[in-house]
Amino acid sequence: MIPCTVSLRWLSELTPASSLPEFTPPPRFGKTHFSDYRPQHPSQELALINTRDFIEAKPPLRWFWQKKSVGKGLYLDGSFGVGKTHLLASAFDAFENNKIYLSFAELVYVIGAWGKAKALETLGNYALYCLDEFELDDPGNTLIVKTFLSHVFMQGGKVITTSNTPPAAQGQGRFNANDFKREIQSIAERFEILTLEGPDFRKRDHQAHFFTQDELKQRLQQESFKRKVKTDWKSLFDVLQTYHPIYYADILKQMDVLYIEQAQVILNQNNALRFVHFIDKLYDLKVYLRISGDIDLDGLFDPNYFNSAFAKKYQRSLSRITELLEESI
Repeated sequence: MIPCTVSLRWLSELTPASSLPEFTPPPRFGKTHFSDYRPQHPSQELALINTRDFIEAKPPLRWFWQKKSVGKGLYLDGSFGVGKTHLLASAFDAFENNKIYLSFAELVYVIGAWGKAKALETLGNYALYCLDEFELDDPGNTLIVKTFLSHVFMQGGKVITTSNTPPAAQGQGRFNANDFKREIQSIAERFEILTLEGPDFRKRDHQAHFFTQDELKQRLQQESFKRKVKTDWKSLFDVLQTYHPIYYADILKQMDVLYIEQAQVILNQNNALRFVHFIDKLYDLKVYLRISGDIDLDGLFDPNYFNSAFAKKYQRSLSRITELLEESI
């Protein structure tokens, strides 16, 4: 247990030397079920039915001399806020055989940390894999994931994944995807694609506003969280730049609420992407968020970023920040 209010910099120095995911849904989705899903569009209703059918389908009977049937994949494609992660966590909850849940970034990190042989030995024989936020950001990740998923499918495993990008468009705008077209296609062809449409379930008739400095100070003094952490904008990015994003969850797990002073426009795209990942982890872990600033929330990211291959990441982040700023105890 940490003191009542501490600085983010001090807290981050407690981060362990190595970090591994827990292989289960994060707290925000830890008690998610198919019965909780409320479709807002016909495509979401269809995705609910097909996801249930996918995990309930039994492998065909075979004689002892026959090889295992090759596994299958289900690819939940769609914009942010349409319930893809809800369905993914619900599938994990409902599946009764051995299973594993992790984000795409966590999968890549674990394979890199353990090496291919240990990763395949340790993680290569589950019956169901739930992979959140599938993204081929660079050639190295593409080859790593191709090898791992090929093994999983040959073992008869099922894979459900979510993404904001259709399989055939993976890598576009991020690296020379044409040079890896064959590898991307070999991954894509294993998946049945379900496209979810509809409104962002977090969308409100307004966008949240950052607090004034006095409002933030008042919140810090009056709110009854046990583990409060405070930082200013520069110190936040000092921490984000110091640590690999895989460690952000370890830092965030040590707090109940984070107070950030004086938000500024993020003008460096590397910093912006680190911040997006940080918000994603904060959201997943159900850490409360309070931010002060003299700018509007929709001006947080340089407008040019919304014309990039990462536009949906920034839009998702603004949507999640709006929800987080308005969450109360």
